[in-house]
Amino acid sequence: MKRPIRAFVFLFLLFAAGISAADKPYFSGSYTLTGVSGPKYEKGTIQKLRVVQTGSSVEVTQTISGHPNVNTYPLSDKEGVYESPGGAKGTCKAQSKKNELVLDSVVTTRPDVTSPIVQIHTKQKWQLSRDLKTLTIRNTVDSPQSAINIIEPWTEIYTRD
Repeated sequence: MKRPIRAFVFLFLLFAAGISAADKPYFSGSYTLTGVSGPKYEKGTIQKLRVVQTGSSVEVTQTISGHPNVNTYPLSDKEGVYESPGGAKGTCKAQSKKNELVLDSVVTTRPDVTSPIVQIHTKQKWQLSRDLKTLTIRNTVDSPQSAINIIEPWTEIYTRD
């Protein structure tokens, strides 16, 4: 019963702000990873997302095998602070398009003590199914300032809990 009330309140706030619901997809909720196309995940790994979307930000808690990582993506021209699960920090921002949400993060890290510093750029395109039960995230990762600019795409499929 709580989910319809939250959705109603969100839609009311969008209406009051003069923004149509068709222009702002509503991603708030809890999701469990049910499929991956791309890199292999270790068997037995449980991955969950908890998303809290407001008019100004999207907070994403990604929990992998019981270890949570929280990031807040501003829905504006401002950048937020992003912390990767490995502890590296960078910047992040979000952009809401007609039927998708785009999350962008840039982290500068040193993979190990002897390797050079590397910048890693991750872009996620989020889309909800029409019935709002399936979240598809298309990921791309590249290293824009490295000597070898490798782009690695993969897709994650989540089911709303």
